[in-house]
Amino acid sequence: MLFIVALFFSLLLIFIFISLRIYFILPSRPSATPQTSILQSSRIVELTPPEKSHVLMILGSGGHTAEMFSLLSSISPDIITHRTYVFSSGDIHSARSAQTFEASLAGSYTKKANEKIGFRLLEIPRARKVRQSWVTTPWSCLMCLIGCMNVLRGGDLEAMSAQMKNCWEGRRFPDVVVCNGPATAVMMVLACYIYKFFGRCSTRIIYVESFARVTTMSLSGKLLLPLADRFLVQWPQLAERYPGAEHLGFLVS
Repeated sequence: MLFIVALFFSLLLIFIFISLRIYFILPSRPSATPQTSILQSSRIVELTPPEKSHVLMILGSGGHTAEMFSLLSSISPDIITHRTYVFSSGDIHSARSAQTFEASLAGSYTKKANEKIGFRLLEIPRARKVRQSWVTTPWSCLMCLIGCMNVLRGGDLEAMSAQMKNCWEGRRFPDVVVCNGPATAVMMVLACYIYKFFGRCSTRIIYVESFARVTTMSLSGKLLLPLADRFLVQWPQLAERYPGAEHLGFLVS
């Protein structure tokens, strides 16, 4: 009997600890003075404070990737010095779009050549394929989650040169994750929270709902609304319908 009582209180303490930890790592609602800077064109041009920072961007097939690069078209590589692009397996279009986008930034540097950090373009398993059976979806999501955790901790850097490792030292975990709807985003945010739970990172999450979502949010948006530090929508009716969402005008063009 004494053993059962001790076991019960032990499990209760564990439950309380886990609940409190989750409560403290969940984001608070946006303050009256947003930290994200918006130009008159309504595009996000500064996602982090004006210092060297690491931003991870999640690309999705088709419109998601096009909207992401429209959103980031005014970024400064002198501020966002460390850039990581993540795409799902088989999404060649997104990979090529990232390379084209980086090529367009080549002439934007103002600092010395040896301070050009550049970018990483990483492929992870797809969370769920089109028309994939729901029976096999949990397994593919698990593989995607493991891939996301490896990306966040900079596992790919182990196979790179010493110079590359030095460039990314101290910046393995991103300061900000930017996502806009693909299923991979859900797995990446979940991976962030696993690391946050154990105190490994303090990554902020910015979610921008797709321009195509006018009256209802995507499934990814509904799942990530309570988890994102900033949740931006592009139509006012969405902000009215979903508490916690912010309407800042059209963010893509």
